[in-house]
Amino acid sequence: MRTEITPSQSSDYKGFDPVMTDNLPVPSVMLADRGYDADSIRKKIEARDGLTQISMRKSRKMSVGIDHALYALRNLVER
Repeated sequence: MRTEITPSQSSDYKGFDPVMTDNLPVPSVMLADRGYDADSIRKKIEARDGLTQISMRKSRKMSVGIDHALYALRNLVER
């Protein structure tokens, strides 16, 4: 596992690429909060045959659904 520390005022999704470029197992599901809601992240996970469960930013124009039961597991992961 790898972590990347970014300044508090930077967007969460900026730390995605440095962490995912390591030789890590392909994720089957990505559980993330709306800080990671970027089309580029969704496309990269889907290209690896992964499922994205990312809550939408309030400014997103196109609606993207999530499985609420699966997304609820994010709380367990963060704690």
